[in-house]
Amino acid sequence: MTNKKIFSISLAVVGIVVILFSTGSSILTYDLFGIPAGNLILWVGFISLQFVVYSFHKGFKASNSILGKLIRNLMHLLIGVSILWFGIAFLLSGNFNFDFSSSATGYLGSPKASILYWNIIYVLIVAPVVLMILYSLLRYFERLKNTK
Repeated sequence: MTNKKIFSISLAVVGIVVILFSTGSSILTYDLFGIPAGNLILWVGFISLQFVVYSFHKGFKASNSILGKLIRNLMHLLIGVSILWFGIAFLLSGNFNFDFSSSATGYLGSPKASILYWNIIYVLIVAPVVLMILYSLLRYFERLKNTK
């Protein structure tokens, strides 16, 4: 598949996920094999968001600088974490509803685990955007340097 196709499909998926969550669609509450559909839809949205950014910059391969390679590796890490997110969320919460309780004994399902769960979500949303901006600036300055 080409970067344009991956970008288009992933962007469409991200758009659908954003619309479903911003409208509070009833689809999110459907039960699929004992798992709320909203959790599965969010998981697919996280993966798609990473691929939107990754394919937008064609795999972050244009820059051979150390910073460019670091950004590319961080994007690979984000893609991996987004793919593993559902399992990580299940391990942290102890259930497929991803519910956390103050009455939980130990770390599993506790408010402390909830903090890690939400921090992972924030990173999966904010980090690709930050990396995309940083990479765009890096490429701009590299092109500027090459024209002199």
